[in-house]
Amino acid sequence: MESILNLAADYVTNFYKFNLPQEMTYHNLTHIKEAVKTAEEIGKNSKLKPIEIEMLLLAAWFHDIGMIYQYTEHEEKSAELCRLFLTTHDYSRNNIKTVVKIILSTRLPQKPKNLLEKIMCDADLSYIGKKRFVFRSKLLREEWKNILGKNFSDYEWLKANINFLLANKFHTKLAKSLFDKQRKENLAKFQNKILNYKITPPPKHKSS
Repeated sequence: MESILNLAADYVTNFYKFNLPQEMTYHNLTHIKEAVKTAEEIGKNSKLKPIEIEMLLLAAWFHDIGMIYQYTEHEEKSAELCRLFLTTHDYSRNNIKTVVKIILSTRLPQKPKNLLEKIMCDADLSYIGKKRFVFRSKLLREEWKNILGKNFSDYEWLKANINFLLANKFHTKLAKSLFDKQRKENLAKFQNKILNYKITPPPKHKSS
């Protein structure tokens, strides 16, 4: 019999392939797989039991799937879809409750209450502590413009990223050791950009 994790991976992968709007340039399958990989790495390092890793990774696969139906406040929808999937496959009711709580813990601002939730939250936002943060940030900016109609100026986007990097920090020891140094470097990079933006006036238009 195929494992529940393999079934979940196949289900979510196919769901994204056939239903993901092309406007979702950041919250796509790449993000999901990255979250799953990071959650597994931190989970194994944290010496979780096999069933705990299973529940954690189920949450990682499903944590953003609700965005395809409702972009904002999507965590409840993600949890609902995950609950339906797991119930269909006769998964333990108590374990379903745990998976649902892990998914709901990713709601911003993050307030994880236990180790599984802390790992999931760190995996979800691990990109803020990676070198490709600037590139991923551009994808998110494009996504917000296309889906939410939010058209940030360069200055506004710099400020938004600085505030986000300041507000969100990692919860687990491994995530801190893996990602916090780069998070701080990313923060410094954006702070320097906004400083230069402030002291460099925009070019004056020549009067005709």
